[in-house]
Amino acid sequence: MVTDANRRDVVAIGRQFERKAFEFYSMLAKKAKHKPLAELFQWLSGQEKRHEAAFDALAASLSGAMNGNPYQWKEMLYYFRSLLDTNVFNESDDDTLLSSELDTEIGAIQIAISFEKENILFFQRIAECLQQRERNILDELIEEEKVHILKLLDIKHHIVEQAS
Repeated sequence: MVTDANRRDVVAIGRQFERKAFEFYSMLAKKAKHKPLAELFQWLSGQEKRHEAAFDALAASLSGAMNGNPYQWKEMLYYFRSLLDTNVFNESDDDTLLSSELDTEIGAIQIAISFEKENILFFQRIAECLQQRERNILDELIEEEKVHILKLLDIKHHIVEQAS
């Protein structure tokens, strides 16, 4: 059976993703030149803060046995830790959280879209292994991530049209 520590570790990694996303979007909001984009990034940072709180609630609500076997959870824990170590939010000493793609607003939007897609996959994988009651929290987050992608695509289209 999966230990409570492994379950909580996986949920804690989800929380860390959301913390990094909050910091990322906060930084982008300050750097954005277009006011609507700055406002969107600020809104997204607030959403990620809410998601962080949702992971806190999820950790507190863990109950019963996890679906899946201990080997799957151990592998998933390693996988998620590696994602956290190598993802777009990996910290650096000079306060630049990302690659040169952040030099443009379109690049920043693309990175944000990629991250939101990663989150959906991440949340879906965790949800498969949770009890239904706990899964509902992640199902809500997945739907919100989809909205984030749509908003990012919309503003990207708007910026591209303005540049033409």
